[in-house]
Amino acid sequence: MNKAAPPQDALLHASALLIAVAVTMFTGWLLLDVPAPAPAQPALDVVLIERVPPPVEPPSEPDFVPVPMPRDRPHAPQTASVAANTPRPVQPQPSTPRKQTAANTPPPARPSRLFNADGRVALPEADPMRAPPGRAPGDPDDPKFVAAKNTFERRNPIDVPPTGFESDWATEGTLGKALLGKATKRLQKIADAMPFKRDIQQARARPPPPVRFNPALHERPSDLGSEATGDAYKAAPIAFEPAPGLQGEASRRIRQAIGEVEAAHGGCERKRLRELLAPAIVRVDELQRIERAMASGVDPIRAEQLLPRSADMAYDQARRAIWYAKQQLATCAS
Repeated sequence: MNKAAPPQDALLHASALLIAVAVTMFTGWLLLDVPAPAPAQPALDVVLIERVPPPVEPPSEPDFVPVPMPRDRPHAPQTASVAANTPRPVQPQPSTPRKQTAANTPPPARPSRLFNADGRVALPEADPMRAPPGRAPGDPDDPKFVAAKNTFERRNPIDVPPTGFESDWATEGTLGKALLGKATKRLQKIADAMPFKRDIQQARARPPPPVRFNPALHERPSDLGSEATGDAYKAAPIAFEPAPGLQGEASRRIRQAIGEVEAAHGGCERKRLRELLAPAIVRVDELQRIERAMASGVDPIRAEQLLPRSADMAYDQARRAIWYAKQQLATCAS
């Protein structure tokens, strides 16, 4: 024998049933309450308006033409025949409007008279349905000319028309470039506001200071010349002197010093003399090449920066080679 369900379960089942019924009824009400579809709008009707033709002027009355009367008739019958033969004025018939199109509409006729009845100039009536007059070849306002021109001149696909906001754009790059551009503009404004703006000099290379060279105080003697490497003249303890001029003065002084050494030490071994003066002779050739370039015209940057530094170095090395040669050839002086 089945036990009766507890009252709590029966209450839950009844509540669930009521909720399901309510939801079903609400859903049905929503489905039935569908708004009626809006009536479709009627199609657009095109009405053609007939153009009213201009009024037709009535024909002018013909002038009176006298009819010759026969002489064999009495006077009364003659009068009656004249009245019968006299033309009567034709009454103008009312014009009935008829359908006309632009194709069968004749062009407006020119006025037969120069002035109207009120004394004004008689002008032809303008017909708005007539085609415009022809245009000259190449007229920029001619639509046919514009269409033909656009056929051969195509629009640039990446051509962006100006918008007027280009001055507000910082840059087209990354955020770093934008910040760098803003910083540069601010620094430029600060520099423009300074009172000594004209005294600001651009960065440019400057020659080394004229200091005296002492090989004993050099921090790395291994960098200096030695007898083993054959360039001991580079360690000569003499002061640095720039080239006196690039118009031929520097090479002339070195050639004169070489000639004095050869004349003072003519009794020494010729091979030994040439070996000691070889660095000075090489520097003379370099000086002459630089002077020739300066005289014949050279790049302005090289003439201002590179060639003067090279000439100073060659002139200094030649002087040191001559000094070292004098020291080595002092024992065999003539």
